[in-house]
Amino acid sequence: MKTKKLLSLIFFLAFFTVTGRSATLSLPLTKTNDWQFLSYRKIPPNTFRGTPAGLEIGITNSAAPAVLPLKDFPQVIELRVTGKISGSLKLPPKKQGEKGFDDYTVRIGLVESGARTLSWRERKFGPDWVTRLFALAPDGTGIRQIRFFNVGTEPRQIGATRQHPLSELMEETVVAVPDASGQFSFAKKFSNPIKTLAVWISSDGDDTKSSFAVMLTKIEILTKDTTQRGQEKAK
Repeated sequence: MKTKKLLSLIFFLAFFTVTGRSATLSLPLTKTNDWQFLSYRKIPPNTFRGTPAGLEIGITNSAAPAVLPLKDFPQVIELRVTGKISGSLKLPPKKQGEKGFDDYTVRIGLVESGARTLSWRERKFGPDWVTRLFALAPDGTGIRQIRFFNVGTEPRQIGATRQHPLSELMEETVVAVPDASGQFSFAKKFSNPIKTLAVWISSDGDDTKSSFAVMLTKIEILTKDTTQRGQEKAK
């Protein structure tokens, strides 16, 4: 019995570190059971594989999101991400994000709860990724936006924020660039907690016909007032 209790405690600590009135949630990257993998019309999908090192994403002229719904919709006060990019985008200098060059190796998004819902026409005729996005919201609620934090290609981009020109549902901020070996890491703090329904990962190479790979070794979210939520890991 003592051994069983000890194993349960170790399992709990593997996913959460609780400090005061906050907790750190480590997303499961070594397996893909709890993730949803979406696709875009007429664009080849990425490949996703859970490995002992983390979540491996393969991009070959492709694009597709991976989505992890979160239980109890935590109030996120910080996002921490570490990974490595093998290969690179085929991008001319100062062109990333422009029409025809709107590819990023890594976009980590927080799906923010809000009041907006889909109309009947949007549900029937809208893109599948949009209907799947709004399906993350509980009945009677909606989505505000996906707040993306991107890995760019040039240091001058860091701090740049935009509303995506193709969708008011996406806000993007460049927060990091990889080093010479492809390694990247960032921590983004939020003065106002973000009520988060899911984490949304995108890697794109379709615009620039690029092939590369991403290994995500850590995604952590620091959550506020999670005394009760800290008893179960994300699904």
